[in-house]
Amino acid sequence: MTTQSSTTLRPLRWGAGLIRGRFEVHRNGHHYVVDSGYLDLDERISLYRDGRLVDTTRRKASFPIEDGAHIEAAVAKLGMKYVRIREAKARETQPLTPAAGTAEAWRANLDRQHPATSRAVGIVATLIVVGVLLLELPQLINLVGLLTSYVGLPVFEIPAIRLAGWQNLLVIIAGGLAAIERGLSMRYNPLLDD
Repeated sequence: MTTQSSTTLRPLRWGAGLIRGRFEVHRNGHHYVVDSGYLDLDERISLYRDGRLVDTTRRKASFPIEDGAHIEAAVAKLGMKYVRIREAKARETQPLTPAAGTAEAWRANLDRQHPATSRAVGIVATLIVVGVLLLELPQLINLVGLLTSYVGLPVFEIPAIRLAGWQNLLVIIAGGLAAIERGLSMRYNPLLDD
């Protein structure tokens, strides 16, 4: 972890909210912001207090704040797994609010204004991700099975539904969009989203 109090939090520029996660909470007179760039290969997570950088870590963070509480955050493949406050000696956590201008804030607003639609979109996204896994995973296993002959192992194959190239492309695009929806709504599940 690093501490760099001279760096200040820059406002989100137009469009940056699509590739940055930013979550905030007001607590005991301070404004805390957790910031992470989704295209950052180092998967850095930064904590700002009142606009000044407090700490930066990679992939998974537990930033101590006042009163023994911690802000916990973890990066997922698409978006964040969680960004939350854990009170000292408490099992329950409280999620931080997505900052205005981020895709997560747009998704949270949809959830507040149209909960039934939001729930339906979430269910459809989960079904698509499961369907893509069921279709594509056997094909991936068979590809590995064909490549085993190059290292002197026997070729193997499991039953799989074979799709045309354009159908595979459509399935992958649908799966990607469903995964983005799950990331924006922070519905992380290690079996589906890793």
